[in-house]
Amino acid sequence: MTDFEPTPQARAAAWRAATLADIARRRTLFASAWNGRALHMIADLLDTVVISFWEEAPTEADGIPADARLALADAETEAADNPGTGFPPEFGQYVRHAMDRRPLRNPATADVTGSCLAEDDAQLSTALDTLHGHLAAAGTEEVARALLEAVFALHDKRAALAQLTRG
Repeated sequence: MTDFEPTPQARAAAWRAATLADIARRRTLFASAWNGRALHMIADLLDTVVISFWEEAPTEADGIPADARLALADAETEAADNPGTGFPPEFGQYVRHAMDRRPLRNPATADVTGSCLAEDDAQLSTALDTLHGHLAAAGTEEVARALLEAVFALHDKRAALAQLTRG
């Protein structure tokens, strides 16, 4: 045991990573075998992120421990390789946001065909922008966790819409 005590920002990042791991585990209940495997991988990697934030001193000026940085990058790669998980490729921004407060970005617009699907994607994108604003202004981590649930429900809808267009 070390004398390390995580900062409030590190604790917030750990809670956000734990929330995302819970979301990933819940999604395995309804996912295909392939996407379920990827969701379990993402959840396990996010568990590593949580432990790292609680137990390791940061190694860079941004306050993120090395193991958390590596595990988050691996989880993002897994999400990018498996779009059916509903996790956007750069979802780690939601964990890092607790540390650096950089503006949250919307993933690229899905390659949708047809005006109805394009409208649906535009509405989902607008809703994500709104939730990003609320998440940035969240007064407590309990509020931030509830907003993350809503944000990832919208990401899942966008992933389903993109899958629909791919056929």
